[in-house]
Amino acid sequence: MTEPIDLERPLGALVRENPAFARVFESVGLDFCCGGDQTLWTACTEADLDLDAVREQLHEARRQSEDSGDEWKSMTALIEHVVDSHHQYLRKELPALEQLAEKVRSVHVEEHSELADIEQEVLELAEEMRQHTTEDEQDVFPIIEKLDRGTELTDEERAVLDEALADLESDHEATAEHLERIAELSDGYAVPDDACPSYQSLLERLETLEQDTRMHVHKENNVLFPQVESQLAGQA
Repeated sequence: MTEPIDLERPLGALVRENPAFARVFESVGLDFCCGGDQTLWTACTEADLDLDAVREQLHEARRQSEDSGDEWKSMTALIEHVVDSHHQYLRKELPALEQLAEKVRSVHVEEHSELADIEQEVLELAEEMRQHTTEDEQDVFPIIEKLDRGTELTDEERAVLDEALADLESDHEATAEHLERIAELSDGYAVPDDACPSYQSLLERLETLEQDTRMHVHKENNVLFPQVESQLAGQA
């Protein structure tokens, strides 16, 4: 018998237990990263979605998924995954997106004035994401790995983690606002009839960036940092 989907489970917890659910939530427009605290029932109700239809999609995703969600055996393993899968992607993609946004804006801005705003959002987003990944890798992740080994942290190291946890929500919300603004300006990444291949590529890559960032934020917000808080409490 198929285990029912718990309607009172938060979206973030559902994706943490089965990453395949992320694709379902993305397809119906539910925010499982920054909005991950909402229950499935509340999120569907507020978005005026057919709850039974969403639940059936989740059942199907679970049946088809080969990812049990347990590949991260430790906080250190999850950090390595985030760096290899998400940070490395950003290092390659952000400079390319900045150049592409400038190129497309310079050619098409007379017909599509929104491209100037899209370029500005891309530049601001790229700078914030570069700063975030650098701080994670240089300041935060090494301390979490030390915590994961069971080593007692210094007061200074605990303060760094406390600050990172305190700033987490606002940092990720700022990122989400840039992505939402880009999606709004581009009418949901809709490709105009007069778009050249570069214009089309820009929109496709921006949509991919949004999808990757949602999963990236989820892994930090809903998987890694709750474990950090639990470990810190155990050392208190």
